[in-house]
Amino acid sequence: YKFRPLVFRHVSCGEGIWPRARSGHKIVSNCNEIFSYGGYNPDSVGSDLGLDDEVWMESKPLFRELWKYNISRNEWVKVPAANIPFVLASNAVILQGNVLLVYGGTGVPFGGHCSNTLFVCDLNAEVPTFKTVEVSGDAPEAQYGQAAFVHQKFFYVIGGTTGYDYSCDVHRLHLSSGKWEVHHLNRGIPPDPPGRYRHELGLQLHRSKVFVFGGGTAHFSYGFQEIPVFDLERHEWSVVVTIGDPKVQENDGYPVHRRFHSLVQSPGGHEVFITGGESGVVLLCDSWKLDMESLQWTRIDSLELETPLYFHASTLSPQGKLYIFGGITYACRTNALMSAWLKIPSLQEMCWDAIMYYKFTDRLSKDTLRRLLPPKFMKRLD
Repeated sequence: YKFRPLVFRHVSCGEGIWPRARSGHKIVSNCNEIFSYGGYNPDSVGSDLGLDDEVWMESKPLFRELWKYNISRNEWVKVPAANIPFVLASNAVILQGNVLLVYGGTGVPFGGHCSNTLFVCDLNAEVPTFKTVEVSGDAPEAQYGQAAFVHQKFFYVIGGTTGYDYSCDVHRLHLSSGKWEVHHLNRGIPPDPPGRYRHELGLQLHRSKVFVFGGGTAHFSYGFQEIPVFDLERHEWSVVVTIGDPKVQENDGYPVHRRFHSLVQSPGGHEVFITGGESGVVLLCDSWKLDMESLQWTRIDSLELETPLYFHASTLSPQGKLYIFGGITYACRTNALMSAWLKIPSLQEMCWDAIMYYKFTDRLSKDTLRRLLPPKFMKRLD
């Protein structure tokens, strides 16, 4: 074992079943679990995979399912959740404690059935059940490809598409009262940004700022030299001009414009990391970091993917490890899971990483493990 930050590692398949290859899904994580919601794979429709799966036979080519990956056990399990929504691609998915929030999204054909419903699911319940949040007020239009976040008492939604029209409106839902409010309607003139979908957000909530990264329309994607920023207190947009990486010659040191990429941000952190995506006919495998305080871009060459990837999903664990699951490569969809440390974790976490690498826990009895391991790490194996 050798600790290597900022380098992707393929997570080898453990025993048991893994989710099938997919795109358009979303993943979220806590310190020991990754949850994967939904997804899409038209290539699986004609195969004999899942012929014994009644849910798949009814929902294909969409995956009406919720999976849980135990990081310490290297084990995927399909969660026996009830009332899973039928909108399963390009949703906004957030994990708040033990509660999963799923908003928006689409079924197939894309745009044929969109959603402006917020679903919540208590993952600790005996039978995790998706429940509709009853709302009132000025709800956003039903769309997919929205970006969302929770701040204080509100659930915020920015942008999205019906499949034909593209928005960059800002709405918020008061989580206690269930009332929607229009926070800002896009005027269609600068500095208000053009409508888009599949964009990503960077949050500077101590400054009431929300950065919007990339995204696009069916025929166009947006760049990263100038970043739209929304002020939550003033209810208005502005544009910040970022600084390119002086070590990079191409594109003046900026990431090329893209959509269908992924972005992660450490909780409360001021750095965001984007990976992969699609730029017109060019598929991307690069990774970049932006410091939202200095506005400096840095290309992280060691964090380049082996093959280009887009429509994938990513999440950052509280310990600082990036996970990327699924997506589309050159020729097909994948169910590969990759990980990379984005920071130096605690020595405890580094030791646990080494224990997982050598699979020591597979060789010892539960009683022995209980004697040797701190309770918080033993709990990760339950």
